[in-house]
Amino acid sequence: MPVLIRIAFRNMWEHKAKSLIIGGLLGMGVLIMIVGNAMVDSAADGLRRGYIESYTGDVMVSGVSEQPFSIFGSESMEMTDDEELPIVPEYETVYAKLTEDPRVASVSGLVTSFGLLSRDYSEDALADVETDSENMIFGIIFGVDLSTYFDLFPGLTLKEGSLPKPGENAVLLPQGIKDKLDKKYNTTFVPGDKILITGIMGGMRLREVTLAGIYDRGEVNENAPFIISDADTVRVLAGLTMSVDETIELDASQTSLLASDNPDDIFGGDLFGGDMIGEAAVVDTDVQFDNAASLLGDTSKRELLNTAQSGSWHFLLVRLTNENDTYPFIAEMSDWAKEEGIQARVADWKEAAGTYGKMADLVRVIFNIAIIVIAIVAVIIIMNTLVISIIERTAEIGTMRALGAKRSFVRLMFLTETLTQSVFFGLLGAGVAVVGMLVVNAFNIPLENGFAQLLLGGETVHLVPSAGTIISTIVAVFLVGWLAHLYPVSIALKIQPVKAMQSE
Repeated sequence: MPVLIRIAFRNMWEHKAKSLIIGGLLGMGVLIMIVGNAMVDSAADGLRRGYIESYTGDVMVSGVSEQPFSIFGSESMEMTDDEELPIVPEYETVYAKLTEDPRVASVSGLVTSFGLLSRDYSEDALADVETDSENMIFGIIFGVDLSTYFDLFPGLTLKEGSLPKPGENAVLLPQGIKDKLDKKYNTTFVPGDKILITGIMGGMRLREVTLAGIYDRGEVNENAPFIISDADTVRVLAGLTMSVDETIELDASQTSLLASDNPDDIFGGDLFGGDMIGEAAVVDTDVQFDNAASLLGDTSKRELLNTAQSGSWHFLLVRLTNENDTYPFIAEMSDWAKEEGIQARVADWKEAAGTYGKMADLVRVIFNIAIIVIAIVAVIIIMNTLVISIIERTAEIGTMRALGAKRSFVRLMFLTETLTQSVFFGLLGAGVAVVGMLVVNAFNIPLENGFAQLLLGGETVHLVPSAGTIISTIVAVFLVGWLAHLYPVSIALKIQPVKAMQSE
């Protein structure tokens, strides 16, 4: 083997141009793979940390639905009234099971709805939907358990104002939403001001809330439309209100009226005639209107329709003391729910985040497809270069065969030569990639875009080379070299010694 390695390096030196072409392709491929995978890994880790520490926790528990959904709402292309988010079934039982588990650090409930924000009800919020969508202030509203939510996400900080108090109908706005309100109404909203939220899911519902403060989620984009509110406010916006079931009983005379085909039987002949309008009505000026509300009748059932179901939650978010326990915990909770007959969905942060959480996977798939295309092109170029090299070395191969070299020796010689190039230039490319990433990290290049900060997990570019990625990349290049040498070797083995020696 040492003889073959010496021959390989000698041929690389004698055919510098071809060796540099092959080596350059291999080295560039290794550099792209290592740096690209470092960026994808950084994006995946950044997304994971960003969502776990700011939105989803380690584990999410919810109800079950045929439609895809996440903590940000329904992910169906067409949102209708029938696509309401499911609530956590048997909430008290599930909550007790979670809190008694020693692996659980904290648990908090969440309700999600959508709404439009305005200063007051002047129909401007609804008009913006069709006429001025650019200035429409849309929000994904999280109704939270104010006593536990901020323990679940300690990275959430206040820039202005104070946290809402339990029982208070109030909201915390991100800076981006607050700026939109200021611009739209040409004023400066401050804590204590009133804001009207118009619910847009399952019918129009209005709730007036107090602006408690402006919050910040650290590295997460402050322009994201995520609003924090008390749970009861969002329950009403989401339609999680007390239902009223009432049976209406009609007497015989009322039933006969409904069965009649004659309008006069129902409305009477004097409804629009006679003296009802023609004669002046006598008004008693002594009538008292203090009890005018009594004319509306019993409003208790209507009030129930505007009363939130206090025990209803769309999600339970869980933080674990050790995130490495996440998937065993999910498996155990899923088995427990199945045994108890509870139709609950137990999922990790990625499912909780929905489409947003799958962005890193999508980027990785696209990147891997690009790498496969590059690898195919590299194999073709390397193979053609080796074929040209073999044609130029026809006499050399023929002489070796004439001196007794077996086919296996010739095959092993070309394999050693190709793999030596692959490993040598692969390691060179890996070294350049690692040094390049360390240099980039040293400059602390800032990321101004909020989405880029979320994607790369920080305010500066920070790429970490992975030993596993480097090793797998070298192995991949080794495989590319092996594939590239197969066809050229088959040509070399067809060379007849006599004809090869005559070609000199």
